[in-house]
Amino acid sequence: MKYRLLLLILLPAFQLKAVDMNTVRDLFASASESSSSCNKLYSMTASGTLSKDPILYAYHAAAEMTKANHSSWPHQKLGHFNAGKVMLENVIAKYPKDVEMRYIRYCVQRGCPFFLGYSSNKASDKKYVLANMDKTDWSDSYKKKVRDFLNSQA
Repeated sequence: MKYRLLLLILLPAFQLKAVDMNTVRDLFASASESSSSCNKLYSMTASGTLSKDPILYAYHAAAEMTKANHSSWPHQKLGHFNAGKVMLENVIAKYPKDVEMRYIRYCVQRGCPFFLGYSSNKASDKKYVLANMDKTDWSDSYKKKVRDFLNSQA
């Protein structure tokens, strides 16, 4: 009896808190403009790994890259950008057909300064996301938001 009570008390402490993907997506949308959003996104997605929860890993990579926007020193900016870029490219290489990861990369490449030379996948990612987003479990409102964003970009 004592052990059951102890188990009931401790069980909630061991349960993993599920990450709300709507919150992650909202933070991603505002991370480049808000260091607070970027830091929240970075913390919220830190549990993602390449093999366990690769979507969170991709968002974490994007948050790492976005930290460059909020750093003062050029070497810090480049360090954050390059570290996140390696992570993002690795996860997309492992899951090349994942629509959300391709969307993340499109967004990062779209907002990235041209002199960093990270734009070679923009057109193919945009085309892929538009062609395959109906296969995702995204809400209709999120699909519309993504579609509108992609179609508003040159």
